[in-house]
Amino acid sequence: MSMFSRFAIAFAAVASITTAAPVFAQNVDLVARVPFEFTLGNSTLPRDTYQLSHLDAHPEMLLVRSERKGVFVRTEEAGRQRDNASPFLLFHRYGDQYFLREVRTDGNTRLDLPETKAERAAAERRADRGAALLEKVVIFAERP
Repeated sequence: MSMFSRFAIAFAAVASITTAAPVFAQNVDLVARVPFEFTLGNSTLPRDTYQLSHLDAHPEMLLVRSERKGVFVRTEEAGRQRDNASPFLLFHRYGDQYFLREVRTDGNTRLDLPETKAERAAAERRADRGAALLEKVVIFAERP
């Protein structure tokens, strides 16, 4: 292989990495220690400390990751609040199953996560047994 060919291949590799990097760039918005296993989208995440980040190029996408596992999920901004509340994660609990449903990144921004088929099924199972349907669990988060 000639020196020119090696240079061209190296240049193409560097160029492809640099153009792809901004798509995945993100800043960590919150860090939260979740003391239980929970469901997010179609994934079950173990109890761990999680970093929550928005993708720069796609602000509706949220990356929730720990050192062991991570999941992308689409969020919907639910509007601006005016209460300057501390950042938190809101889970819906049905029996021993937890589902992440809301993220408050700061006092003004609330992100809603969609209800999944698994959550609807958990709610229906609880209703069939005559048990209390829903308990809301809040885990406070902090900025990195």
